[in-house]
Amino acid sequence: MVKRAIIHWIVGIASVAVAVWLAQKLGLKLEWRPAWKIVICVPVLALANTTVGPVLRLASMPVNCLTFGLFGFVINALVFWLAGVITGAEMTFLSALFGSVVVSVVGALLSQIIKD
Repeated sequence: MVKRAIIHWIVGIASVAVAVWLAQKLGLKLEWRPAWKIVICVPVLALANTTVGPVLRLASMPVNCLTFGLFGFVINALVFWLAGVITGAEMTFLSALFGSVVVSVVGALLSQIIKD
């Protein structure tokens, strides 16, 4: 169980690091200073996803239905932005949207490669 948690934490760190790297290459403002705060961001992001995320998803369900689920990207970006603000990141909403998508994709790919 501890091994699985550590693996998920490392996958999360790698996902956020890739998102930051790609965002900076594309000229988006997404950075943690100092960089070791990314390590803290992963559990904060997980906590925000399990507490704030469901409340926002429930409250925005009518809008989400009208947009055929696309508003879910905005909710994910808000949760990512919240976790970033708590851990001292500098980002715009567009970079939070980009970062949340990249973290989701990279995390899913790494989770498929690294089986528990």
